[in-house]
Amino acid sequence: MDARHATAADREDDDARATTRTSNTHRTPRLMNQLEQRVSDGLLAGEFRLAFQGIYDVQTGKLARVEALIRWMHPDYGMLLPDAFLVALDHPLVALQLTYHVIDGACRAVAHAQRQGQQVCPIAVNVPPRVVADEHFPSTVMQIARLHGVEPELLELELVETEDSTRLLAAPPLTKPLREAGMRLAIDDFGTGYSSLALLSTIDVDTVKVAREMLDGVPDCPRASAVASGVLSMLEKLNVAVVVEGVETRALARWLAQWPKVLAQGFFYARPTFEYADVPIQERYVAL
Repeated sequence: MDARHATAADREDDDARATTRTSNTHRTPRLMNQLEQRVSDGLLAGEFRLAFQGIYDVQTGKLARVEALIRWMHPDYGMLLPDAFLVALDHPLVALQLTYHVIDGACRAVAHAQRQGQQVCPIAVNVPPRVVADEHFPSTVMQIARLHGVEPELLELELVETEDSTRLLAAPPLTKPLREAGMRLAIDDFGTGYSSLALLSTIDVDTVKVAREMLDGVPDCPRASAVASGVLSMLEKLNVAVVVEGVETRALARWLAQWPKVLAQGFFYARPTFEYADVPIQERYVAL
């Protein structure tokens, strides 16, 4: 299954594609600009690939979960990271197309690993809030998961910390269908956007991914370490999984090992790889 077959609308005739399946289904989306059209065409042409990066237990170094990352293998410019094209997701159809492409690829990779008898763990995918808010989103994801024989519980939906994300995650009517489908929810880049500490008591998430910026200066700077320590200690008491992004040094990994339930992601542990099977299962044990 690829981006052309990701939604029910894509399986209907071309006229049906003119109506986006967002929460406002009666409004015809605007025409795509040049970049949006190029991204859409690139998805259909198979120019986008998934890379996979492990997320590890800071105490044992064992693989705890995997994140699926999108890369554009542009025929003229080579591999492009998301910052080069994510603005195209401002168009609702491109957002749907790219999101379902990533979810399908993630499910395909997990299913292949299962058939090969490999260890599998939850896989995280980034999803724009407007796509998550689409009333058809839970059923479409369930359909993709069933197609590949993957349990929905293995999927974790990451919403980047924005005003829309925090509003959505704090609204039970919006998260209930996702919960009923068995999917996990996470807020990404916590500490850099719109969320306040007060919102942590209201948002419905399984995982909080702490942005690397929250740990700038750790462990060398006492004040930065004190702030980060307070945030991690608080999150530990909220019964949510905590992932620290951008861990690139042994010093930071050793410092994080003070919190036995914290998970870490970054180049210190493993770099992204295009093959799910190549994600290291155990990497860089860090003792206190």
